[in-house]
Amino acid sequence: MPFPSPREQIALRPVDGAAVAKLAADLNVPIAAATILVGRGLTTFDRCKAYFRPNAEDGFLDPFIFKDMDKAVKRITAAIASGEKILVYGDYDVDGVTATALLTRVLKRLGANCGYYLPNRLTEGYGISETGIRHAAENGFALIISVDCGVTACDEAGLAASLGVDMIITDHHEPKEALPAAVALINPKLHNCGYPDKALAGVGIALKLCQALAKAAGRGNGLWSDLIELAALGTAADIVPMTGENRVITALGFARIPVTEIVGLRALVEAQGLKDKTLSTGQVVFQLAPCINAVGRLGDPRRGAELLLTADAALAGLYARELKEANMERRALDSLAAEEAFKWVDEHCAPETDCGLVVASPDWHVGVIGIVASKVVERYNRPAILISIGEDGAAKGSGRSVPDLHLLQALDECADVLDAYGGHAAAAGLSLRAEKIDAFRNRFNEVVKSKLSGKDLALRVTADAEAPIDQLTPKLLRIIKQMEPFGPGNMRPVLLTKGLKHRYTPKTVGQKHLKMSLTDGKAVMDAIAFGMGERLPEVSAAKTLDVAFGLEDNEWNGKVSLQMNVKGIAVGG
Repeated sequence: MPFPSPREQIALRPVDGAAVAKLAADLNVPIAAATILVGRGLTTFDRCKAYFRPNAEDGFLDPFIFKDMDKAVKRITAAIASGEKILVYGDYDVDGVTATALLTRVLKRLGANCGYYLPNRLTEGYGISETGIRHAAENGFALIISVDCGVTACDEAGLAASLGVDMIITDHHEPKEALPAAVALINPKLHNCGYPDKALAGVGIALKLCQALAKAAGRGNGLWSDLIELAALGTAADIVPMTGENRVITALGFARIPVTEIVGLRALVEAQGLKDKTLSTGQVVFQLAPCINAVGRLGDPRRGAELLLTADAALAGLYARELKEANMERRALDSLAAEEAFKWVDEHCAPETDCGLVVASPDWHVGVIGIVASKVVERYNRPAILISIGEDGAAKGSGRSVPDLHLLQALDECADVLDAYGGHAAAAGLSLRAEKIDAFRNRFNEVVKSKLSGKDLALRVTADAEAPIDQLTPKLLRIIKQMEPFGPGNMRPVLLTKGLKHRYTPKTVGQKHLKMSLTDGKAVMDAIAFGMGERLPEVSAAKTLDVAFGLEDNEWNGKVSLQMNVKGIAVGG
């Protein structure tokens, strides 16, 4: 019997009604819009102004608040002055590739003799490797600057020092107790770092280094401001909170992408059919970023970096097409792996006993298991680890979690059956021997059981505001659109309308989706519930429905109308 999809529990976020009424009057916005804003802590005119109009002058903190930033700038400035070779050492994901391209471009603008290095995912794995350090030494690089990696690279930093290569490490991942010896270690998550914005992506920290270098050189924002779209792309792709400086970076960067002067990014935008369009977070995350990610996931990430570094339009077009094709290959691989993973869970697991899901196969490409783990979490609302088994019995896994489980802490309790692991609350990677997978599966499941209740594993939809259909207006949607860019900490608003009835009999479209026309007796609105086609009998028989949804435009036959994009349905009577 298939593992059933969890039913949504719909809750309404509590807010201060007096604060809502005051804000609605101060801003001259609908009550629903004011309710959404107050629910996000935006209770005053000034806070809302800063939120809706992010800018570089007011939105960025002084980069020299970072511990060791002054040391990093002094060492880099000295290297540039003396003509030493500098190697930017990145990671193979979008965050790492964009950080590599951003810092490389800025260093070259400052006159640096600069190159870059990205590890091969399949042969070197994540982070700084011995291979990369030896490459730097053998090619005469005197200074390595890491981006999006390195905070746990103690052995590799020691090797670099023994070979006469200095290191500056910039990273945003969780540090361990032992820290690598480096000229400078820039990471807001270090316990002795007073930088207040802890949520920056790796490319965001690279941007802070660029800002510090610009300030020290007396160059101002012009040194990096026309490259901020790279930071926006990497930040959005890394799924970090869309608050604080991350929101400023993405808002400013998204605005620049349609007019970018970065030849390769322009070519990728055109290849994806997004030219001259105002981009949303979804388009960046699901259409642009995966193309850069795909080449890294399938092996060599350098083509993504070359795309973002080249000034040759013809070459950029070639690279963009190659990346698009690689992404199509990656999508085929992860779709197949996802179907196999779903089938295994349906056949071997039960919601009453299996709280943490571990699925393994020798047929899965190691580069797509993280994406598939996310799909498993989305389908079953349980922490999931997907494992690719190699021919030599060495297995590599990638995991994703649910909000109430810190994945890295859960893996701490499985350490004795793992060879290595690392990550953070929401995502992690690991390696182990194939013969230990069953033991790990049992241990992980027991650990998750001990930390989560059945309530924690229920699918929860929290609505930001309640509104009848006649209050769902184009003005409200315009305000919602101005709340972009969306992401963790600033998710697309979810509205709740209660007591709805069917105007017409609902139907399934595309086999998996539910199409409805709903009314509250005063007004009517169409609704689409993606992936909820299996609920057609239940929903059709309902006397009333409470619907949680995102409000959006629906364009059909040249006409644009408002539509509910359904996130949750509570059936009544």
